[in-house]
Amino acid sequence: PSSDLPEQIEILIAVDGAYAINGRSLVNNKAETLKINLDKLAQGNTKIPLIITADAKTSHQFVVRAMDVAGQLGFVNLRMTTRMPEAETEK
Repeated sequence: PSSDLPEQIEILIAVDGAYAINGRSLVNNKAETLKINLDKLAQGNTKIPLIITADAKTSHQFVVRAMDVAGQLGFVNLRMTTRMPEAETEK
């Protein structure tokens, strides 16, 4: 296995449904784009821990899409976390 495999992969989902994987924003939020980028990063190693972090106000459909893609690729070590909106947004 390649040494440049990440220790974990985090899919961050913004309020508007935009995806970022390990801090890199994707060009769109289509399932296919997410799948290609996840697959490339994992290099077929579906045992890497995958964390799906969504903003508390993110629409459910974007979270479900990320879970579907993870399932299609065969990720077995899946965790869901929620981020509370930043305090600044309340000003």
